[in-house]
Amino acid sequence: MSPDEKTFVSTSSSSCITTSYVCDSETGHCILGPFESKESGDSFAWGVGILDVCFSPDGKHILVRSQITPSYHAVVWEIERREKVSQIEGFDFVFIHCGRNKGRIASMNWIDEDGSSIRKIASTDLGGEDGSSIQSITSKDHLTRILVKLWDIGNDISDRLFEVTGVAVTGFLGIVIARFSPNGQYLAVGRRSENVVELWNLEDGESTHRFPYPLDDISSLHFSPTSDCLMAAFEESHHKCLWRLDTQEMTSFDLDVKDIPLAIIHLPNANRLFVPRGSTVEIWEVSMTGPNMIFKTEPLTTSWIKSICPLRDGHRLLVGSSDGTVRMRNMEDLGSSQPAIQDVTDRPEIIEFSPSGKMVATKSRRPDRVELRDTTTWEVVGSMDVEEGHIEVAFSADDKRIAILTVDHVTICDIMHLEKRLSFNPWPKGRRLYTWEAAFPTCNHLVICALLQDRDNDWDEFSGLLQVWKLKDHSEFWIST
Repeated sequence: MSPDEKTFVSTSSSSCITTSYVCDSETGHCILGPFESKESGDSFAWGVGILDVCFSPDGKHILVRSQITPSYHAVVWEIERREKVSQIEGFDFVFIHCGRNKGRIASMNWIDEDGSSIRKIASTDLGGEDGSSIQSITSKDHLTRILVKLWDIGNDISDRLFEVTGVAVTGFLGIVIARFSPNGQYLAVGRRSENVVELWNLEDGESTHRFPYPLDDISSLHFSPTSDCLMAAFEESHHKCLWRLDTQEMTSFDLDVKDIPLAIIHLPNANRLFVPRGSTVEIWEVSMTGPNMIFKTEPLTTSWIKSICPLRDGHRLLVGSSDGTVRMRNMEDLGSSQPAIQDVTDRPEIIEFSPSGKMVATKSRRPDRVELRDTTTWEVVGSMDVEEGHIEVAFSADDKRIAILTVDHVTICDIMHLEKRLSFNPWPKGRRLYTWEAAFPTCNHLVICALLQDRDNDWDEFSGLLQVWKLKDHSEFWIST
């Protein structure tokens, strides 16, 4: 959620590409995007995962923590201009929302005994199923300390803030747990050797709190969205510890939650814990006397819940599921069969925004159709049936033309009069289309790039194709290669 909770960021990953959209939290309409990062590395062997995403304090930038396993980094985007302004290496990142460093980015780096930053993790066991921020480090290297750095937006030069020492880990036997608070005020470090969680203040780099916990192997740390309470979970145990950061009071309880996304909200009289179970969400009240489940929702989706984000007032819940949908649910209506707020991403697939941002091309699933929508009202202003399969769309710089690319055809249309169109097959005969893109470098030129395969040899014979098409005027298409 953005700081004012008027917008949220939805993230997804596929192959070597991570994609984010900024959406209106009331209507679910996409406001800006897509923000795409093509990752480098052996994606076929490792895969790409989204770890987390957060807004800058002024809401003008988003930071996407992503992985091309086994290395980690964050990409910073300027929202309005849809530009990538920074890429920062490290294992965890957060925007700082308070104090004299407000607006800067804190990063966490793991340092080996030679003083070098460890950029890759040797183990393939890289966290829970929820894809949340990496918390534990298991490496063949000899880890000795955690280095916290500060970064300015758009500046790849960092300042050293402080180090957490005495966290030595050798081989695959030891794990150190660490996590930033959502507001960038604290770094929580779980020390297994001492059975204590330390809280470090990012304002001055000082350790401010020490929370002892029972003898057990700590496995994860979870902050509330408002950064006012902290919960620890443990391996091979249902035991949980919950601390209020203002009073340092601890509540200890047992609850069967392991390797699934959860969220906690601090309320005046109790703490509320949200626990996904398949397609439902359990809501627990956690007080000094222990946990008590107060509600279990009806199925919120037809697939597995992958992420949840309660709003800070605790009245609404944002739910992301494995089928690619995001839903906003009102707490007072969680038991009803219909959501109080419409499903925010139960809508056609977004393909591309126009250069002005006033229009977006979407694809409906049944039947296959490209629709042009007004981004203010989300109303359909034009549509065209297309063949089933992958589709690429390009808008001209003046928002007057659109090119639609499918496996067998390229169609160029007048946006205001979609019946004025020209459709043709630009691909050479005997070649199979592997991947393709299109762009309008000027309002009167369309450039098509494609990678083709020989139909008789799927793996060895590839060829590149570059075509430039010239369009005569707004009402008539004249094409030459």
